Amino acid sequence: MIMAYLFLLGRIILLGYEKIVVKKVGDKSNSIATSFLFFLTATLFLLPFAFGKNVSLDFGRLRYGILSGFIYSISFVLYVKSLSLGEASLVGPLYNFNVFFLLILTTVFLREPFTLQKIVGLSLLVYGASFLSKQENLFKSLRVLFEKKETLFMLGSSFLIAIGRTIDGFVVGKVDPLFYCFFLYFVISIYQFIYILLRKELGEVLKIFKEKALLVFIAGAINAYSYLFLLIAFKSIDVSIAEPLSMLSMIITLILAKNIFKENIRERTIGVLIMILGAWILNWR
Repeated sequence: MIMAYLFLLGRIILLGYEKIVVKKVGDKSNSIATSFLFFLTATLFLLPFAFGKNVSLDFGRLRYGILSGFIYSISFVLYVKSLSLGEASLVGPLYNFNVFFLLILTTVFLREPFTLQKIVGLSLLVYGASFLSKQENLFKSLRVLFEKKETLFMLGSSFLIAIGRTIDGFVVGKVDPLFYCFFLYFVISIYQFIYILLRKELGEVLKIFKEKALLVFIAGAINAYSYLFLLIAFKSIDVSIAEPLSMLSMIITLILAKNIFKENIRERTIGVLIMILGAWILNWR
């Protein structure tokens, strides 16, 4: 159990640092080329772990991965674009709004009950988000938040991630999760590579890699191993505990954003803590 929590702590630290690294890689760089390198390197880091004894190539189920991979390939371009344009302490926490969108989607399409617990949790997520761009009142704070291009990019990314996670729900439990993650990353890399070839922007990929190779490898490793650590933690820790704890990574992001980019995080810290509380209530069993 102690090892499981240590791996979960590792995931929290990696997730918190990921947004800082992605912001550095994406700064003044082509977002699609950056996203492609992000997933290509992550795929390479996952390759040694992907083909274990439990791997079953059920192509009837893996076809869902082809669809969700297409959705994720768009989502993470928006993710990179958002971080390259906005402050990490502002747009980073909005990534976790996929929890909000996921619950809405499962309620609408899977007809899951919309309970008081969900209402309270979702309300806290929205209220916490209002502190990210604090104004005189809640509605003005949210309006200012939604008027920013970088926040809309991140919310769009979160929404697409929620759709992808909903699709992945048809596959999880039937396919080895680590292989499925590798398969997804591979599919995303192919989609983005094809788009880059069609746009004749392969030179942008080479340029970013030449200028920021170390950051590219760090970002890919963080993406791959944060997921690997989560899988290990899930063996001993319930999802309802692991997922809200993973959101503590937002605190790491805020601290790093303050120290590295000199961002003002005072009120945003309050908002993030409220959002974490909302996520905890949503996942409480």
